[in-house]
Amino acid sequence: MRRTLSFLLTLLVLLAFSYQWESWPGFFKPMKNSAMGGTYVTTAEGIESLLLNPALFEAGGAVGLNLNMSDNVVTIAPKLFELLKDPSKITQLATDTEFLRAVQGVHSYGLDLYGGYGTNVVWANVGGLGAFQTEVFWNLSLTNLTQVELGAWASYFGMVGGSLKLTRDLKIGLSVGFGMAGTLIPATGTSYPATVNVLDENSLNAVVPDVSKLFSYIDTPFFVFNVGALYRWNDLSLGVAFHYNSKNVLNSAPSQVLSAGVSYDLKILKLAFEVEDVLNTQKTFYRKMNLGLESDFGFLKLYAGLHAGWLTGGLKLDVPFFNVAFSTYVVEFSPNAGLMGERKYTLSFSARF
Repeated sequence: MRRTLSFLLTLLVLLAFSYQWESWPGFFKPMKNSAMGGTYVTTAEGIESLLLNPALFEAGGAVGLNLNMSDNVVTIAPKLFELLKDPSKITQLATDTEFLRAVQGVHSYGLDLYGGYGTNVVWANVGGLGAFQTEVFWNLSLTNLTQVELGAWASYFGMVGGSLKLTRDLKIGLSVGFGMAGTLIPATGTSYPATVNVLDENSLNAVVPDVSKLFSYIDTPFFVFNVGALYRWNDLSLGVAFHYNSKNVLNSAPSQVLSAGVSYDLKILKLAFEVEDVLNTQKTFYRKMNLGLESDFGFLKLYAGLHAGWLTGGLKLDVPFFNVAFSTYVVEFSPNAGLMGERKYTLSFSARF
């Protein structure tokens, strides 16, 4: 099985494999949506819906922080903390089999910090959102240290938008925004991520940024546009959402994502099905398919789902004005389901007002 998987991954590289990013400047999924199999067209909520489907936007405010971690955090975090206490132990890591196994493969760590507020104006809900995003990425094999993929990017942006009820059952929404983004690794060039020979100091120095000028690399302006619609008939919801980014620095081109979904609310249980990124001709249908489940027990909410063939889940402690949540999900980097997924964890803190 491992040999077959290795062969398929090698074949993808030979066929000019391009990563299918699931978050980028101006677009990310909150913990709830990641835990629900990546569904968002009919399940987004709060100020965050301006990012996903503005038709779901309701008056209110929120600030939030998402810490996105790869599954190897359980292994490498304790060892890195030991290294901070005693830097001389760095030589031990080079022979630590458990640590070396953990850093191999595709891994990423990121942070989403956001806040916004909305209010009701006549027949519409209008509001704004500001956010900061950053992520570090690597794809490493200890058997081929001359071709290690490294990447890091950051962005900040703001957007305004709102929702309007056209009929008792039909709502539409729109949001527009502007931001700045840039790749920190590679510090120069247009190809993301960078392919580096980690055994060659010059190769590393060519992509590593000058820390004293870190924010100067966030120099690429971009425009974001989101539009969506939601039709509710009793407990059934049908939705469609479209996202556009004029300059996605991860692929040096515009990004556009059209998604459609349906959900059914059984009061304490919500079921959701979605086809994400409909226009992407590289992805298979199974890769585009998301399934989600939400169970609401008042102060405790449980989530489960299936995203690109991978199981997801999470829980949220919902107390007045403050939420703490945890989710486990998978980012699928290939255009095929279940092939090149990275298991991730998100620890989320938010306050709503």
